[in-house]
Amino acid sequence: MNKKEFVYILAEYANNKNLKNNRSKTEDEYKIKYSAKGMQIELTETNSLIEEEYCLNLKSAKYLLEGTEVKESMIHHHEKGHGEKHLQFKLQAKKETIRIFLTGLEIEDYEKCIKGFLHISQDLIVKEQKENKITDNLQEYFFNDKIQSLMAERKYLLKQINEAFKTGTIVDANDKSINEKKLLELKNETHLKLFLEW
Repeated sequence: MNKKEFVYILAEYANNKNLKNNRSKTEDEYKIKYSAKGMQIELTETNSLIEEEYCLNLKSAKYLLEGTEVKESMIHHHEKGHGEKHLQFKLQAKKETIRIFLTGLEIEDYEKCIKGFLHISQDLIVKEQKENKITDNLQEYFFNDKIQSLMAERKYLLKQINEAFKTGTIVDANDKSINEKKLLELKNETHLKLFLEW
């Protein structure tokens, strides 16, 4: 893999005080992790050093008495499995996975989508902060002021998601295209709603 194909975006918009880097022989990972009041939020960017693979993942886990409720939103690509660049959402409580394929994107357009994902992530993190009555300012904990400059990239990503719906490339775990009714149902999910408001 050529060096120019590596994607590094998180560090530019992250609060570097809380950003950690772990590099091994096989991958390079940047992560910000926050834990409080039975809640854990992680924002992780991972580049494989051995194959064509990238992932930016926002994961929140709420520890309930009966177990752990996990929600994941990610944008990624991997040459194996689902080879196309896509967004993926895992809703553990419903045992549901939704994929939004971003087809035909050049690397520059894919990077715009990643930046749009980051811009939406800040809103998801703030939502988690409010819902869980966390007094720390999580937007400042995760991001620097440059995050505010990504509104155009957010709009670009939402346009791509809208196109994916029109072309039937928003699918469930069985690779079945979602319909209008399912779309309305998914808009009730916190980790999905902001990605589905075009």
